[in-house]
Amino acid sequence: MPPLNPNLFDSTSRDDLSPAPYSESSFSYLNRSARSEAEKVRDELEAWFSRYPEADKTELRTRFRTDHLQAAFFELFLHELLLKLDCTITIHPSIDGSSKSPDFLVQPTSGESFYVEATLATDMSVSKAGAQARVNQFYDAINRLVDSQNFNLMLDIEGTPNTPPRARAIASKINSWLAELDPDELVTLYDAKGMDALPHLDYSHGGWRISVRPSPKRFEARGKAKSRAIGLQHFGFRLVDHKPAIRKAVIKKAGRYQELDLPYIIAVNALEHIDKIDSEEALFGTEQFTIKFSVDTTASSDKVIPSRLPDGAWTSPSGYKNKRVSAVLLVSRLTPWSVPKAAMRLYHHPEANKPYSSVLTRLPQAELKENKIIQLEGKLTGEIFTLPPAWPEDAG
Repeated sequence: MPPLNPNLFDSTSRDDLSPAPYSESSFSYLNRSARSEAEKVRDELEAWFSRYPEADKTELRTRFRTDHLQAAFFELFLHELLLKLDCTITIHPSIDGSSKSPDFLVQPTSGESFYVEATLATDMSVSKAGAQARVNQFYDAINRLVDSQNFNLMLDIEGTPNTPPRARAIASKINSWLAELDPDELVTLYDAKGMDALPHLDYSHGGWRISVRPSPKRFEARGKAKSRAIGLQHFGFRLVDHKPAIRKAVIKKAGRYQELDLPYIIAVNALEHIDKIDSEEALFGTEQFTIKFSVDTTASSDKVIPSRLPDGAWTSPSGYKNKRVSAVLLVSRLTPWSVPKAAMRLYHHPEANKPYSSVLTRLPQAELKENKIIQLEGKLTGEIFTLPPAWPEDAG
C-alpha cells in the first residue's frame, strides 16, 4: 500500500529561518527550516526517495521521521549509491532457511550479485545519550533565558550530568552576574592579558562542571535583538577511541546469517570522525611494533618489525575469523548535510569464503597484500553523486 504522503518531508510553505536548538532532532529541523541549505538537502533526499521501491517507502519514511533518521538515511544513501552504480536492488530479500533478511540484494548490470547489510557504528551508549540529552536541554534553556545583548558566553566543560541540571537557576545567576560587567572594560582586559584574565562563573552538578566566561560583543552588535547566548564551548582534551564501535558493529552483523549464496558486504556508517588507523585497527587488529636489538651495538643493526594484535573484527589468536563477510564498506562523516564530503572505502576480508569483485570496487579500497594494507584509489562520494564539495552551501 503506498504511503499517504509520497514524500519524506511535509509539503508546506516555510518561513522559519531560526537555527536548530541543541535538542531539536535532525528531521524536525530539516522539515521546518526555510534556509536555502535545508531546502537543498530536502530536494536531494526527496529525489533519492522517489527512486526507492514503492512497496517499501512507508516503512523507510516512518523510521526517517522518528529517532531512527540516521539508520533510515544511511539505507536511503546506500540505495541511491547502488542505483548510481547501475544496479537493481531488492529490499529485504528472502534467504532460504532463515527468518532474517539482509537489507539489499544487489544485482549489477555487469558483475556478480551480492548482499548488503547496513549498520551504524557509534560509541554513544544509552547512558551517554541520556546525559547528552540533558546537556542539550540545558543549553537550550540558557540560550532562551540568558540576556545576551552585550555578551556571548564561552563555556569550559568537564564531564556529563547524571541528573538534569537546574537551568533556570543558573540562568538567573548568569544574568545577575552579566548585569554587573562592563563590556568595554572586559575588551580592555582581554587585549591586555588575554582570555584567561576574564572573570568566570563556575557551576557543578552531578559530575558535570562548567566554567562560564563572558565574551564582549562588538560595539555595533550590542543591545540588539536577543540571539543565542552560547557562543563557544570547549570540552578540554580527552582520549577518543572509535575502533571498538566499528569492531562491535561488524562482528554483530557478521554473525547474523549462515553462509550465504552470494558475497556479503557489511556497510558501516561511522557516526563519529574516523581515520585510516581507526578503520584498519578495527578490522585487522591493533598495530604494534617489535624492536629486535642486534648484538652489534650500532643503531643501524636494530630492526623494527610491525605486526598486529589479533583483536580486530576479522582476526583472532587462531587466525582469521568471520569469513562469511566478503568486505566492509566503511563510510564516515556522512550526514544529510555532508554527502559529498563523506569518505567511503571498501575493505576486503583477507580470507573471505566468497571474495568480492563487483561494482563497489569502483570506490576507494583497501586490501591486505604480503602483510601490508594497501590503499587503492577510486571514485569519491561527491563525484558519484555529482554534488560540489561545498554542497549544500554551494549548489554548484
